Amino acid sequence: MIKFLFNTTFFISVFFCSVLAQWTVVTSPVSDMRFVKVQFLDDSNGWIAAESKVLRTSDAGTTWSEANTNINDTRGFYAISTTTAWICGTFGKISKTTDGGATWVAQTTGAPNLTSIDAIFFHDQNNGWASGTDGLLLKTSNGGTTWQTVPTNITSDLESMEFYDINTGWVGGGSKFIRTTDGGTTWTQVNHFAEVRDIHFLNADTGFVSDTWGQDNLVHKTTNGGATWQALTTISTGPYYFHGVHFTGVNTGYVVGRTMFFLGNHGIYKTTDGGVTWNAQTTNPAPMFENFRSVTFTPNGTGWAVGDKSAIYKLVSTTSAYEEIGTPGDFVLNQNYPNPFNPSTTISFSLPTDGQVELTLYNIQGEKILTLLSEYLSAGMFAKSFDLAAAGLSSGVYLFKLNHTDGNGKMLSLTRKLTLLK
Repeated sequence: MIKFLFNTTFFISVFFCSVLAQWTVVTSPVSDMRFVKVQFLDDSNGWIAAESKVLRTSDAGTTWSEANTNINDTRGFYAISTTTAWICGTFGKISKTTDGGATWVAQTTGAPNLTSIDAIFFHDQNNGWASGTDGLLLKTSNGGTTWQTVPTNITSDLESMEFYDINTGWVGGGSKFIRTTDGGTTWTQVNHFAEVRDIHFLNADTGFVSDTWGQDNLVHKTTNGGATWQALTTISTGPYYFHGVHFTGVNTGYVVGRTMFFLGNHGIYKTTDGGVTWNAQTTNPAPMFENFRSVTFTPNGTGWAVGDKSAIYKLVSTTSAYEEIGTPGDFVLNQNYPNPFNPSTTISFSLPTDGQVELTLYNIQGEKILTLLSEYLSAGMFAKSFDLAAAGLSSGVYLFKLNHTDGNGKMLSLTRKLTLLK
């Protein structure tokens, strides 16, 4: 049984209700553009990267501001705050904004002029990665002021990437997929895929990859950090040419791709059983364009999908995106979301039995900073939002630790890192 808690320090909200299943169109401020990436930092603040523009909202998509960029064919995008973000694209280009997208400064990548940089990811304001044509992999430790080429021995295009922390990451494209656990010093190649389109990890162990080859569309799952993969059920009637994949928990996930509405396919599919079965999502109106390209969810369970012809679709839900991450039979502490964050972040966890629970924040030296939660809870799943910036914390990396002591005195403990940017 899910419990509701209201007396935690810095506690803002808890989200558990029913799901609304229909995706509805959101009016775009621009027309006839290809939207390649959607990213939300929290429930209100989101970005959309287009071919030559970025859109930004601070009111959960009610209104959007638009700004031109200095890249005409954007392929990848990543934001770490409402002001700071990077875009990448053709002709070996990466650009950075520190004013919410109003101005963009080109960065020196050292990539060949004909190279396309297709994916970019930042762990924090300094440490980032980018990948692209012919196995190109780049790394920066100073926010992109300089980039270093990382050898991979890969010759296919690397179009997608994700990092769990500064050491653990995954990069893929075409039939190639590589993983690192030492910050990119060494990379291990995993041979399992036809054509990697997108990568999404819930934690350091559990992740998903969308994989497509013509009408053969698969989502693959790993539970050991990407060392081995299981091919989930083929979506034979699903969106041809998969693009984005996003799981809100081990059971619930979404994949988006090419729309073929005249065949009853609206381009968005959902699973609630870990990928065994997939069901088409209704969209209003039915999309009259080619592709959904990116999908994401906010902590309160609101879904966003974007694609061709300036398409923005929203799934309004009153269910936390984290409700299904753990089951009451497991002791689970999930990675906070968003991370990095400013000012607030959501921490979710699952308790296997009734017991005393303490959620504590430490600095990177292991010194106790705050007690976020200390009380007796029944078994269940919980999600809480904390405004840690309001607690007077400075920017940096912190540890959050969950202790659970059951009625027999047995204690379980889990710890994760979080990054506050101010």
